[in-house]
Amino acid sequence: MLTGESLLISAELTKHAYWYMHNNWANIMNLGITKEVAKDISRLVNENFVNITIEPFLGGRLAVFGFLEDGTRIRLGDLGAGAQIYITARILYELTKPKLLLWDDVESHMNPRMLVRLAEWFSELIESGVQVVTTTHSLEAAKVIAEFIDDAKICTTSLKDGALKTKELSIDEVNSLLSAGIDVRLADTVIV
Repeated sequence: MLTGESLLISAELTKHAYWYMHNNWANIMNLGITKEVAKDISRLVNENFVNITIEPFLGGRLAVFGFLEDGTRIRLGDLGAGAQIYITARILYELTKPKLLLWDDVESHMNPRMLVRLAEWFSELIESGVQVVTTTHSLEAAKVIAEFIDDAKICTTSLKDGALKTKELSIDEVNSLLSAGIDVRLADTVIV
């Protein structure tokens, strides 16, 4: 979902993103975005895609396909929802070049290899001046991403008496608390 100069990525919005991409497909192809994304996803799924397309599938639903060197296609949905979300995010980002990337439930459907690549990509975006904000319930996902980003902050949130409370922590502080047996996701009463 695009809002001004921001891009929101969420598994819940993938269907809408497909229609947006479908309606802008000529521009996406003409900019060479799909070839670059095909190379990137190839490293993650042990295939050698040369391009990506979006086409109608069963019941008129849109599906993303990867083209192999020999001309055969693989429906990328068969590679998993994480691959679909990552490809969608990469295409939409390259198309819009937003200044703010918001990613809800970043760990959703991501295998460890894809999560590491996502963290690398976030690092590249941040180095180029893009602000990246993610949400997750997975402390492991937060730690993986924070390890790739200089001065990354992990913010815990809680709702107390109708007010949103936040606590900003560095990766070192999170690791220190974990070593002490404190899960920062549950420690809003301990962390002051």
